[in-house]
Amino acid sequence: MAERMRQANARGGRPIRREVKLTEFEDNALYFAASQAGMTPARFLKESALSRQRGISVTERREIVLSLHKIQAAIAAIGNNINQLARHANAEDAITKEISAELTHSLAQVRATMQRTNDAVSRLAVSPEEADST
Repeated sequence: MAERMRQANARGGRPIRREVKLTEFEDNALYFAASQAGMTPARFLKESALSRQRGISVTERREIVLSLHKIQAAIAAIGNNINQLARHANAEDAITKEISAELTHSLAQVRATMQRTNDAVSRLAVSPEEADST
């Protein structure tokens, strides 16, 4: 399903209107840029203007958060694999102190990386209020 081009509804609506005058060339360029970004021209204008003060647009932040979620899934799979290796080694009585220490260390690194990734997602996540304001 295609991503919604319109903005989410804002509580109380959006009563303030601004008028922008464009040449035909500028209008065509605006429509093209907005369609490339998957937005309406009005949303594209607003998000472009407001993203300058924030340093990054809401759309870019959403894309980063989606990428971080994929990284989280990969890290979780790695942690699961380490647990399975440890379980198998323990069941076979094939685990040495060195292997046990290495698996424990690797698992601790995976957990620390997962925590840092979770923290990054939390810092970048777009709140509903912020999403409505753009």
